[in-house]
Amino acid sequence: MKKIYKSLLFLAVAAVPFLTSCDEDRDSNPTLSIPSSFVLNTPGLAASNVYDLPNGIINLTTNQPDYGGWPAAVIYAPQVSLTGAEGSWTELSSTSTNTKVQVSGDELNTIILNAYKAANNDETPEGPLDIFLRLRAYLSNSGNLGEVYSNAVQLKVMAYEPPVQLELPTSIYVCGNSIADAWSTWKRVAPIWTKEGQFYTMIYNNADGFKWGNKPNDWFGYDMIDEFDNLVDGLEISSDGDGNIVFSKAGWYVLKFVTAIEGKKIKYTLTVAEGKACAIGAAVDNGSWSGVEMTAPADYDGYWTFSDFTGSGEMRAYIVVPGVDWWQTEFTIFGGNGDLVFRDAEHNSDANWKDDVGEEYSVNVGPGKTIKVNFNRNTGVVE
Repeated sequence: MKKIYKSLLFLAVAAVPFLTSCDEDRDSNPTLSIPSSFVLNTPGLAASNVYDLPNGIINLTTNQPDYGGWPAAVIYAPQVSLTGAEGSWTELSSTSTNTKVQVSGDELNTIILNAYKAANNDETPEGPLDIFLRLRAYLSNSGNLGEVYSNAVQLKVMAYEPPVQLELPTSIYVCGNSIADAWSTWKRVAPIWTKEGQFYTMIYNNADGFKWGNKPNDWFGYDMIDEFDNLVDGLEISSDGDGNIVFSKAGWYVLKFVTAIEGKKIKYTLTVAEGKACAIGAAVDNGSWSGVEMTAPADYDGYWTFSDFTGSGEMRAYIVVPGVDWWQTEFTIFGGNGDLVFRDAEHNSDANWKDDVGEEYSVNVGPGKTIKVNFNRNTGVVE
């Protein structure tokens, strides 16, 4: 049975305008009657089509509810249910004031996934699902005036977790018992120049453990590395009770992290090689650009040194990393006495540090000079 509201009450609601004639015929003003339901049309392809929800749209059509034979400003809100049972409906956030209603596939997908997981022990659907849609019509957000529900229509849909848009990491850090201030310093692992998703560093390991992460305090351990590539004879790499990456013998090591996107995850490969660093350039080995090894210190906080200069010129030096060229892991000493600066997009010393990056990044070396580098703290000096 329709509910009848006298025109005087109806006039009190400004959101529903209608025309009056004059004082003499106010009693003939139309009254608001609320129907028991209204018709939502079944989409033409519903019987033979499966709707792919993510990034999609479902178009619905309806006729305006009969509020007494006069046009009204109706608001339509789509609702969805997995069963069609009373109390199971969830309303979408978007509404329409048109009898042609577009339902967002993305929002519908999220609602359906959440409802399905809640009813199925957090499992995701593996095939098409039957769902029900209906419309809630009303005339004003204030008090839901004129609220009425359409019939429900049944559709088949594919609801699934949208593919994760993975990106390769842009940073890696390491922290350990033998890295600078024990278990306090998160040492930045430099990116390999021109090798996206690849990183390198030099560490001393005192036959103890370290952790790593994409940012300080991530505390990733052995189990977060998908593959180890051990290039050091006699070295065993294992995990301790705290999940740290542990080396079986003390020494200087180069770490090379290689990341790759495989399916829905980032794969991490850690290559471990003997620690080596070299000087190269016009001042070294008679300018042959072949690279001559620096002398490693005995302890973790000592200096790597090089003083065997055969000529003079700008300092060029690098960490030896398997599988990459020297210029991809090159470094300089800022101001000749300070932090190490590793070659990257911001500090690309293609021709030389002075012309390409700046004079403060250029250090002159030659006979009588000594390069001293502390890879534990990434600092250095030329004396």
